[in-house]
Amino acid sequence: MNGFSLVIPFPSFLDYVFGSVVLLFMGISWYYFFRFYIKVKRRKPEPANSYPPVSIVIAAKNELPNLQQFLPLWLEQDYPEFEVIITDDGSTDGTAEWMAPLVIENPRLKYVHLDAEYVKMHGKKIALTLGFKAARYAHFLLTDADCRPGSKYWLKTMATPFSQGAEVVLGYSPLHAGKGFLGRLIRFETLLTALNYLGFAMAGKPYMGVGRNLGYTRRIYDSVNGFSAHYYLPAGDDDLFVQSVASAGNTAVVIHPDAITWSKGKSTWSEYIKQRIRHLWIGKYYDSAVKRQLGWFSVAQLFFWTLVTVWFFFSNWFVYPLVLLLLKLTPEWIIFFGRSRALKISGVALLYPFWNWFHTYWYLIIGIRAFFAKKPAW
Repeated sequence: MNGFSLVIPFPSFLDYVFGSVVLLFMGISWYYFFRFYIKVKRRKPEPANSYPPVSIVIAAKNELPNLQQFLPLWLEQDYPEFEVIITDDGSTDGTAEWMAPLVIENPRLKYVHLDAEYVKMHGKKIALTLGFKAARYAHFLLTDADCRPGSKYWLKTMATPFSQGAEVVLGYSPLHAGKGFLGRLIRFETLLTALNYLGFAMAGKPYMGVGRNLGYTRRIYDSVNGFSAHYYLPAGDDDLFVQSVASAGNTAVVIHPDAITWSKGKSTWSEYIKQRIRHLWIGKYYDSAVKRQLGWFSVAQLFFWTLVTVWFFFSNWFVYPLVLLLLKLTPEWIIFFGRSRALKISGVALLYPFWNWFHTYWYLIIGIRAFFAKKPAW
């Protein structure tokens, strides 16, 4: 009877070289997962004894269908004292005519219209600036016209940290996306972005928020003269502004189903690519320390996947790179799965290894295009 024996090849010099370098980049990736991403959990502030009055500011441009659908939800928030300010950046879709009777009927509603004949500068920053000038209260919560609140307690949940001394409040805003490949990619990138900015903030290193769900005080806004440091850029009202004012001591993070704002993701590749290029383009103006702390993760992912792939072809035994691949992905997969549930992102966690690999090279391609892109229109 013939026996079977498995001969394990001895690692070659190249195996040791590849293994050492792969371990280095695996360690960098783990640093992000275990230092930042693992911290992203549901966080609802303790109820306050009193709540400060709040101005909800919503910039809009030709958003009439969304305003008709979602504005009632913002006005129906369960909160002692608040107002909703719609700042209309020269809409031509009948927004002004529709808003006129609503402002008369609802004392909590204000409407600021930017007339193109008198306001030569347009864009979200000027719309928000004029909204803040019209605001009655000293605490602002921002969202977009195409967003809906997670519940009627959104305002109370997001505003609670103000009563506890916070001057910047970072919320979370997932996207509704389709079930196809593009929809899953959008959800994966939304989740990865959230893990980055929420995880860094919860570790005491806030660097951005999302304008769909963000709050700050008038005092902190005035302390840097609003958006004046980057007024000439078509974006930055959330990330560049947060970098200029947020710190570990003045920033709070709120992650809870009540405090979510939902928005619809792009439905075509061309729209989504344009959006990603715009978002990555503004990254050129990030603080250098922020660029480094974000860049190392992308570099580590890129080198890890590239080296492991090459190692499979040069190794004495394919099991060597396979073991390190599984060693890296298994704990990340577990963390990613748990955070996807906490952040209400479905359809991507089960295939995390694939999305991790695909996004590494997708991000490289889009990043290069964004770096060489001309100043985009917003």
